[in-house]
Amino acid sequence: MTRLSGLDATFLYLESPEMPMHVGALHLFELPAGRRGRFVHALRKHVAARLPIMPALRRKLWMMPLNLANPVWVDAVPDLKRHIVEVKLVAAGRGRQNGEMAQLETLVARLHMQRLDRDRPLWKFHVIEGLAPGEGGRKRVALYTQLHHAAVDGQGAVALANALLDVSPTPRATRSPPTPTPSA
Repeated sequence: MTRLSGLDATFLYLESPEMPMHVGALHLFELPAGRRGRFVHALRKHVAARLPIMPALRRKLWMMPLNLANPVWVDAVPDLKRHIVEVKLVAAGRGRQNGEMAQLETLVARLHMQRLDRDRPLWKFHVIEGLAPGEGGRKRVALYTQLHHAAVDGQGAVALANALLDVSPTPRATRSPPTPTPSA
């Protein structure tokens, strides 16, 4: 259990429907030629393999009785089917790059207004399918990520990106951090 700092707790207390306190990022991916299978399934599998090195995705809030102290982080196992969801872009913008991008931006704006569920770890990834193929006819997908300010700051987001992303098409092997040995 780790108590939230005053600043991180403030991000929770200031949040309202009009002012969500999460950070969003939109990523556009062009998939390798000949790739098969749904991207959302591959992403869930990849995140599951990397969860041991991403503690920010494996904790949730525990509110203190009567709010007499700041909330604490407790260990949690995220349900990847709820945290990594698939969204379909309507086909009206197909063939017109500007129309499609406007649709994508509208969808992301709508998704960004949705607050994260405080009973779960404070993150969500939206895999957006239905984009027109990229140059060369390769399939494209978008990924819109939401991470709550209370869960990660700028440095934490960079560390999370380094744990999640690779610089080559072949994912690197990862090792789980050593488990602390209980003292006698």
